Amino acid sequence: MAKRDKKPAPLPFPADPGAALFLELMMQMLAFFILLTSYAVIVEDKRIAAMGSLAGTFNPLPRGANLSQGQGPALPAKNIVKGATAPKRTAKELTDVSKELGLEDSVTILPLDKETVRVRFNAHIAFQPGKVQLSQKSLALIDKLAVSFSKPEVIEIRIEGHTDDTPIKGGAYTSNWELSAARAMSVFLALAERGVPATRMIAGGMGDKHPVAGHPDLDRRVDITLKFRPVTDKNIEQGIIHQKQRPAIAKPSF
Repeated sequence: MAKRDKKPAPLPFPADPGAALFLELMMQMLAFFILLTSYAVIVEDKRIAAMGSLAGTFNPLPRGANLSQGQGPALPAKNIVKGATAPKRTAKELTDVSKELGLEDSVTILPLDKETVRVRFNAHIAFQPGKVQLSQKSLALIDKLAVSFSKPEVIEIRIEGHTDDTPIKGGAYTSNWELSAARAMSVFLALAERGVPATRMIAGGMGDKHPVAGHPDLDRRVDITLKFRPVTDKNIEQGIIHQKQRPAIAKPSF
């Protein structure tokens, strides 16, 4: 009876220090290329998550070592982002801007959901009655808004001009519709001049058809709604990124 061929023995983990060093070098190179790819990711939250994952995966220090728990010299395995989704960050930045310019009573910034933020300012700080030219005071605000609006995570900017129901008398515009549209376009052009991509922006006149109930002073206003690139990772949406520490080289399991 013919003997059955024995299965080849599995290759052992390389005992040669040179081979182990070569393997570690290859893994570090892989980490480097993944890091380069992560920098190409447009969404800031995803980039941070990728960097956090690499820090845990390719950490050459002992398993479980954690500075935050006093267990040795390793990267702390803790939340590195807390409540830092793009809409929340942007809303905070713009709120700080309005305070810096002394416009906190005239400008409101409100996150509407996980992907949109609304910037609202009274028309009286931006335009003279019946006019469409932006005031110098409002241009200082536009300068600041353009910086945030130009960030790559912002994928759509909807600019709406609103008026009250006071009829137009004389002037270049025969209706509130035309006046509101012209004001929206003034904001559109001012942002475009400051580097905000025009392909992201939509401008429209709403006339007097969308009053704010109980706040007649807000009927004459400009609403800018920012839409952000969606983030699907649940942990990132919650602003929580956990790192799991693993050794850079582990013996293969057979």
